Amino acid sequence: MQDEKNVRPDFAKLPEDSVFYQPEDRRSTREKLKDMNGKDKIAFIAEYYGINILVSVFLIGIVLFLILHFIFAKDIGLGILAVNTTQEASPADEDSFYTEFLEKNGVDLSKEEVSVNASLGVSPTAEDSVSQSNLQTIQTQLMAGAVDVFFADEDVLYSIGEFEYLADLNSYLPAEVIEKYEDDLVYVKGIESGKTYPVGIRLSADNDWIQKSGWYPNGAVVGIQDHAAHGELATALILEILGEE
Repeated sequence: MQDEKNVRPDFAKLPEDSVFYQPEDRRSTREKLKDMNGKDKIAFIAEYYGINILVSVFLIGIVLFLILHFIFAKDIGLGILAVNTTQEASPADEDSFYTEFLEKNGVDLSKEEVSVNASLGVSPTAEDSVSQSNLQTIQTQLMAGAVDVFFADEDVLYSIGEFEYLADLNSYLPAEVIEKYEDDLVYVKGIESGKTYPVGIRLSADNDWIQKSGWYPNGAVVGIQDHAAHGELATALILEILGEE
């Protein structure tokens, strides 16, 4: 039985060899490919299966990315959050800035790395929408335990400290260091506990570490997150910054 085809009327505008007037090809895909040359096979596959192939390649790519990410991803050995930096590219933004410090303190750089966030800014009044959003981000990171060492200007650090996100430095720094830097300590009164304690140490603009970091031309204040996940390393970093290691 011959395949039926549309009859071409005499007044038709389409030519007689138009696909519209050709019999329907009822052969299987395998049979069609068998009779095609190489170029036609490629064109046929691209036309009928191109989208499926692209989707498959895309999904395979995502799966491979996730597998490689989890295989080679490093743990966070130290989390640093620096607020109100110059917002320019600075040496302390890069992992390599901390390599010597981490190695000196026994961190296996093949397994752990430093996490640095120096992109957030908060205005003095913190009334604008960007500052409000950044404050929420800061609080979220602190509540999630993603920060060990916290840098900021004094006003911001004081505000964060009042909400008791920052540790009592008496619990982290040696008593002789607390005594030595007594005049540079920033004290807060916790809103919930009512306790007054030091949460930060002022770092002057001529502090060697601050100058090398490129973050704070006018100096900054540094503190440690309350219940820091990497408290010993956070303490070691502050002692190094102070030149007391």
